[in-house]
Amino acid sequence: LVGSGSPSSNASNASISKAASARVLPVGGSASSLASRSSVNLGGGSTGLGGSVGAGDRDFGCLVWDIEAQSSSVSGAGTVRGKNAAAGGRGSPPPSVGKGSVPIKSPVYRFAHNSGVESLSWLMQGQLLAVGCQKRNVQLYDLRMSGTNAAPISVFAHTDAVSGIVPDDCCPTKTVFATFGRNAGEPVKIWDARMMDSTLGEIRVPTQHGGGISAVAWSNERPGELAIAVGDSIRTFYTRAPGSRALPVNVSYVGNGDEALTLQCLAFQPPSERSTTTTNEQLGYYPHRILTVSSQGEVSIIPESQVAPIAISKRDGRIAHGLGNTVWVGATTEGPSAMECETAFANEDVSSRMMRRAICLHDVRYSTDARNNVTKLEEEKEQLFAQRRVQLSQGRSQISDDNFSETLRNLEQLLHSWRWIALIEYLSYEQKGEENSEEFWPAKGLIDAGVMKLLRMTSREAADNGSSSENKSKSVTLFCDVYDSPPRKAAINACGWVKKYGVLRNLLDQCESSGEFERSAALAVWHGDLGECVAALQRGAEDVKSLFEERNDDDDVSEINAGRTTESYRETLSLIAMCVAGFNVTTESDGTMSTSNIWSSACEGLLRRPDVSETNKTNQSSGAVYLRAILLFLQNIGKGVECIIHNEGILLADRVAFACKFLPRKELRSFLDASMRKCLKYGDLDGLVITGLDKRGIALLQSYVDRHADVQTAALISSRIILPNEWNTERKVCHEWLESYRMLLNNLQMWTSRATFDCARCEHIRNLKSGAFNPPSGRRVATKKQPVAPQPNFPPQLWARCNYCNASLPLSKLRRQEGIANSWLSRQNPVLTCCPQCKKPLPRCSICLLSLGCLNPYMELQRERNQYPRNATSMDKKAMADDLSGLANIPFAEWFTWCMRCKHGGHAHHLVGWFSKHTSCAVSGCDCQCQFDGIEKLRRPGLQ
Repeated sequence: LVGSGSPSSNASNASISKAASARVLPVGGSASSLASRSSVNLGGGSTGLGGSVGAGDRDFGCLVWDIEAQSSSVSGAGTVRGKNAAAGGRGSPPPSVGKGSVPIKSPVYRFAHNSGVESLSWLMQGQLLAVGCQKRNVQLYDLRMSGTNAAPISVFAHTDAVSGIVPDDCCPTKTVFATFGRNAGEPVKIWDARMMDSTLGEIRVPTQHGGGISAVAWSNERPGELAIAVGDSIRTFYTRAPGSRALPVNVSYVGNGDEALTLQCLAFQPPSERSTTTTNEQLGYYPHRILTVSSQGEVSIIPESQVAPIAISKRDGRIAHGLGNTVWVGATTEGPSAMECETAFANEDVSSRMMRRAICLHDVRYSTDARNNVTKLEEEKEQLFAQRRVQLSQGRSQISDDNFSETLRNLEQLLHSWRWIALIEYLSYEQKGEENSEEFWPAKGLIDAGVMKLLRMTSREAADNGSSSENKSKSVTLFCDVYDSPPRKAAINACGWVKKYGVLRNLLDQCESSGEFERSAALAVWHGDLGECVAALQRGAEDVKSLFEERNDDDDVSEINAGRTTESYRETLSLIAMCVAGFNVTTESDGTMSTSNIWSSACEGLLRRPDVSETNKTNQSSGAVYLRAILLFLQNIGKGVECIIHNEGILLADRVAFACKFLPRKELRSFLDASMRKCLKYGDLDGLVITGLDKRGIALLQSYVDRHADVQTAALISSRIILPNEWNTERKVCHEWLESYRMLLNNLQMWTSRATFDCARCEHIRNLKSGAFNPPSGRRVATKKQPVAPQPNFPPQLWARCNYCNASLPLSKLRRQEGIANSWLSRQNPVLTCCPQCKKPLPRCSICLLSLGCLNPYMELQRERNQYPRNATSMDKKAMADDLSGLANIPFAEWFTWCMRCKHGGHAHHLVGWFSKHTSCAVSGCDCQCQFDGIEKLRRPGLQ
């Protein structure tokens, strides 16, 4: 029992109840062992504790009593017996006289000499007593030390009385406590009884209406959280953050904003006694609550806002969230967690899609090679249709038709974009053609390959220039106006209407090879060759017939392509072929062209057929769209082409090429502007045909990233060009895409994919600079290539050195070192097993125990001298000497490979084979985890 108050100068029998304050606290731990007797005699005279204080006790502000109940009785006036009687409780047995009892008439300890006590608290389970004095200091008394003569630990804590001492029960050492004062602006200080020289931290809270802190309490459920009552608010702080600064967590208010309301006491909900090992039981004490007592006598229960942390795995996309002491982790069987699935599926997460495309396990992966990307995306498209057929055949579909259509649309626009990139690079760097030929191509690269630049419709050029060089003529077979000029030919080629050697059949065969017979027929009509259109439709009808027979043989084939494998669709193709074959135009009296009424009625009948009708929502495939376009175009000859250029079912590239052939310059410019704005709005990469990779093309890529979060495609496309120096904003944007994609691969631990991407990107840029590809800002090089000094590689960051003479072993360093015996090196092999400088042996492989090798610098110097052109200047020779790309190369399997931690290593292929079966170093006695030093190797659930 501890009594506290101010020392009194009154009579010696002054009771504790007459002191300034009194507190009754249970004594725990070693306090009970300090009593020399089992009974406590509080002496004569009645006090609040059942006894009186001696004459010498009035000089102390804190008295410690032992009231532990024992089995022996207590005799004398005012003596009590039993636990309840010792505490002054009701129902205690009457006093009895016993033998051998020794009355205790004085406290066990007397503390705070001549100091008023404002607050008290036990620390370390009763081993320490913290006393808050009325004169701003805190005193610590160690009750494990015998006697009361030991000087306490005393520190100045606040500017006035220490109003409260609150221990942190969640602290493992039980030595952390908080103190506060009631003066305005006084901070809450956090102490550690083992280090009282300074505080662990201070928390300053804003005061309200000139008042100070009124109460403090530690959370019982969340270690380190401290609640502070200021006025009518409760402010919670986290005190275990790195550093000494406490972090605010939450602010709660009591009442309705009454200025006179002040909180006087705080108490947290007691901790739960449930087991912490089970996860299936419900949270019994949620939400956590705080009990408050206000100055108006109101008791309130304030629920704390519970923070539920959430995290997303960088590796497999699983989501984990916690509440209280329970954590929920997402499953690894479905959704984005199946990151490394080798097949594509419609509801695939974008991170899973990017990872699957970049993984190096496939022969063809999504990389800087445009043709490989086209092949990869075509395989994905086939996989999507195969999965869709299986789901429909089994009567289940995990995704809706809208989701499947959206996924397919995104995949198709990527296909169109990479096909366009492959075509432009072919035309820019390989194709040649005269200005008046069908294969004319004036662009210098992807930046200049947009249709608007090819037509010279940027800025003010569209309104004034270009129209004078265009030729307007009347088509012999279509009886309508067509426009022709070298820029329009180049724009049509950029849209994919490339006729090799001027032969239309080559373009049609390319369409029919992928099963697009309807598009082949439409292109034949728009090129004015109705005979090829009829032939393409007939070939399409034969293809439908073969598909129909296969469908009848296989009952498990789904209905996904049912509309294209029916006898009715085959009949529709044949009827449209007959209708096109009978196309004819007559001249009216006013000079206008029109088709006959009978032929127009036949077209109307075909347009109403279910296989072609626009009102049939179940038949909106691209084939039906092109069939309707053929009939509408021929039916509206001489009346406008709006039905074609505004039909979004037709590919944008085909509509742009169609407009370049049939629209005058002013209307063509309006159509291109409207299409470009729409593509920028919706992030449609098909708009690259119009913009190219100029500033508007970069903006289009940014819109695509904002809509689909596919930073992989943006990084791959933007890395294929060299941006001009004045494009500062676009350069920053492209660099952000590039670094984001590289960081994504590193976070996924796909270092091989990231290194492959970096090498391929740098190789492409070197080709552009060196002349293997024409840079976007340069002109086409003549047929005879001039020798160009190769561009230097990126400088290496690490060099291997000899253990004996510290000579650098890379060939670029050895060539610049003097003192090497050339006569000796001239007699050695191209690959040395010793240091060229000191002739000491090189390190041995830890697996095969053979010496590692390095290139002979003398042999390389002789080889380079033979490669110098006769007219090469000294500057050219210096540039070639600084280049590393032309050096002889040791196979990667024999490269120097070592661990950065234990410095052990060997041949690269030997180490790869070793770590495929082992986890520790191959050197005997070394337990270094060389393969993933400091990095946790992540699992790959999709490939197991």
